[in-house]
Amino acid sequence: MRMRRADVRGVALALLVGASAGCATGQAIRAGHRAEQAQEYDRAVIEYTKVVRADPANRDARSALERVKLRAAQEHAYKGRRLAGVDRYEEAVVEYQLASELNPTDPIVDAALRDVRQRLRTKVSVNRGGHTALESLIERTRNVAPPGLDLPSSAKLPSSLVFGNGATARAVFIAIARFANLSLVFDPAFRDQPLSIDLRNATLEDALTAVTASTRTFYRVTAPQTITIIPDSPAKRREYEESVVRTFYLSNADVKEVIDLLRVVIDIRQVSAITATNAISIKDTPERIMAAARLINAIDKARPEVVIDVELLEVDRTRLREYGLQIASPGAAGISGSGDINRQNYTLRDLRNLTASDVFLAGIPGVYYRLLKNDTATRTLANPQLRTAEGLAASAKFGERVPVPVTTFAPIAAGGVNTQPITSFVYENIGVNIDITPRTHHDDEVSLALRVSLSSISGTGFANLPTFGNREISTTIRLKDGETNMLAGLIRDEERSVMAGVPGLIDIPLLGRLFANNHKETQQTDIILTLTPHIVRVLDLSEADLRPFRLGRDISVGITVPEGPATPAIPRDREESPDLPPGLAPGGAGTMAPATTPAGTVPGTTAPVASPFPQPLQGPIPGVPIPVSPPPPPKKGGGGT
Repeated sequence: MRMRRADVRGVALALLVGASAGCATGQAIRAGHRAEQAQEYDRAVIEYTKVVRADPANRDARSALERVKLRAAQEHAYKGRRLAGVDRYEEAVVEYQLASELNPTDPIVDAALRDVRQRLRTKVSVNRGGHTALESLIERTRNVAPPGLDLPSSAKLPSSLVFGNGATARAVFIAIARFANLSLVFDPAFRDQPLSIDLRNATLEDALTAVTASTRTFYRVTAPQTITIIPDSPAKRREYEESVVRTFYLSNADVKEVIDLLRVVIDIRQVSAITATNAISIKDTPERIMAAARLINAIDKARPEVVIDVELLEVDRTRLREYGLQIASPGAAGISGSGDINRQNYTLRDLRNLTASDVFLAGIPGVYYRLLKNDTATRTLANPQLRTAEGLAASAKFGERVPVPVTTFAPIAAGGVNTQPITSFVYENIGVNIDITPRTHHDDEVSLALRVSLSSISGTGFANLPTFGNREISTTIRLKDGETNMLAGLIRDEERSVMAGVPGLIDIPLLGRLFANNHKETQQTDIILTLTPHIVRVLDLSEADLRPFRLGRDISVGITVPEGPATPAIPRDREESPDLPPGLAPGGAGTMAPATTPAGTVPGTTAPVASPFPQPLQGPIPGVPIPVSPPPPPKKGGGGT
């Protein structure tokens, strides 16, 4: 009989639990339907989500959940467009993020979110119209070539400049000078040699670099519109060696780091820092000066900047359960929107016993977080915004400073016994202290190096002095731009006990409770810290910063990368037209034909193989300019140039 009664009680208990669950599910369905009818789609998403978690096989609830998610996403996307139209980009980003969370497969929302983020960065980073006068001056002189390499910028070459078999180096240099309207001087030690080269679509600097590399020569700009061609040899290097001094004013880079980089990469030794103006002065050859200028332009960039929204919230645990958020139990990390909350009896005094698993970091869906934050049962304790540059730490401290007495003993008189007590006070930080060091990534994500320090008064010790519980957690998390992360797991318990009864009788030990009305109230709240990074400045890189440049042998070379093809030789089977005057080959005005070998050239000499790197460029010497007008047609019975 007792077994039957026990069975009946078990069945009744099971039916009661099932009825309670069914009642809760029915209430959630009705609440979701009411929210949907009222066009409160965010609330409807929460309610239908509860039903799906409680009854995953409920197809009607699943269908309703997908329906309200799409409508909620459309509503947030519409709000985002309206806010972006009136330049309220911060709020527009929030709306588009919610729309993307609700409907992650919508490419239009993703594109709009990227566009609004870019507008926000532009708005924050550029707070004035155009550049200042100093910025404009530095920009104009950024790529100025040093003396000796300052070729005229207006010089142009034909797009089909080709020199075939039988052409010589002297003839190639002369043709380049004529097309660029330059005067040309040859060093007395220059020796001519055969050369065939393709200079189609090459700039003046590219053409001179390629030809000097093929003929083992170098050039210098002697005077405006005048260049000198010199054989490349150690003796000529010493003869034409010259130094150039240039000062670089740095706007963002660190002077010491730049100097170390120049010494290691370009082997610049004569460099000095001017700390008062954050500048460096360099003395070296024109090639090294130009290489240093390009390297400094690539690294003197403003650091990316991140704004981190930090919120310290006090949340009622019952409200957390209503929103479907579950705080993980000790030993587990994470937050989810399903299941019941595991009640843990932590208090602030338990901080001394916390481990890294008790205080965890986890993402929280934007819709849940927004509704939870706007709930009347949620109180915002602090909400600072920390703006910091990449690699620099930002700090936030929440709590109070508690005085702690410290007593020392000193002698009453010189040489006496230490009998005089002297009391002083030191202050301990109690609360939550957080240090954040951000790092941005190229995919619009942010890594946050976190150091969280939690401290509280855990009790009293000797002489009623307070004891402190401390716990530090260090971790690194990676979030998307605008993604919210939660630091949770701290629960505060507040207990209130009220005893009312007959005076005198309630004071009787043990028996007093029988004559009293006892009331005990317990309230649990979670202390939640949320972090939301926003990228407001990205690294300002250009295509020139990413393009490599040549340094060559011992850095004594040109540094420009030719944009056109290298210097391929003209096929030997190219035919010449006998009807053209000597010195010109088919292919247009920019094509040079074979020329006779000068008297000073050794017969049978072949053109040297072009080096994979351009040859060095060195200093000018005075000479006699050559005429720049095209030569007259050759007379009958004569030839040559």
